[in-house]
Amino acid sequence: MKRGVNEKGRVANDVETEQIVFEDTPDDIPSQITSVVQHRGSIPLVWFQETSRLNIRPEITLKSDVDYKATRLHFENLVLRYGNPIVILNLIKTREKKPRESLLRAEFAKAIHYINKGLPDDKRLKFLHMDLSKLSRRKGTNVLGLLNKVASDVLELTDLLHCEITISSKPLDASSGQGSCDIKINDDFCAATMVPLLLQKGVLRTNCIDCLDRTNVAQFAYGLAALGRQLHVLKLTEEPKIDLHDPLADDLMDFYERMGDTLAIQYGGSAAHN
Repeated sequence: MKRGVNEKGRVANDVETEQIVFEDTPDDIPSQITSVVQHRGSIPLVWFQETSRLNIRPEITLKSDVDYKATRLHFENLVLRYGNPIVILNLIKTREKKPRESLLRAEFAKAIHYINKGLPDDKRLKFLHMDLSKLSRRKGTNVLGLLNKVASDVLELTDLLHCEITISSKPLDASSGQGSCDIKINDDFCAATMVPLLLQKGVLRTNCIDCLDRTNVAQFAYGLAALGRQLHVLKLTEEPKIDLHDPLADDLMDFYERMGDTLAIQYGGSAAHN
């Protein structure tokens, strides 16, 4: 039931999603594994909404934060967790008859601009804005196609994790310290080495107002773009792209819908709206 950021730079509805892909093998021990991480979280400004059963769109109240200290702490924490670049995908409304979301949109842009002035070029926050509500109402606009293009561009910046796993059949011997390894697979096998062929650097951070419905759509689009690349580096597909009409896209959407409902129930008490 919270919104925004606290004085320590922690935001409401802060969720890390990791999409892991590997090929099934007869012995259940993959030789390669791929992973992509993305992040969602409330807009990192000091703001509030009064909860009301009668008003489905409660007023948004912004509170002053000198030098955007809490916002700065939030992004410093993201850099510690993920490295650079930090790419922000902001999905809230740009213009409204009665300003609500647009107030946050303008203040968020000011905060990013202010923070970036004190950062070197290669560590500046990358701010992308897409008014998803407006785009989805525009005739002839393929919203998922646009989001997929954004996702592909971001993946060019961040890349993904791709590891090669070499299996040792030597049993673990805790008493002697011999035969120890990085990852224990089961009682008889261990992964002696996990060699990274690719590493993810930085992260995509997506938000709307409550970081549920619109964010779910954008995170699915990013997951689909990532899945195409993951299958490609595993040499399971010839092209690093999955068409939106591919049955595999429907399967992935089911995953993201279930995740979205789970997060909505956890954060707001009911399933996602769309």
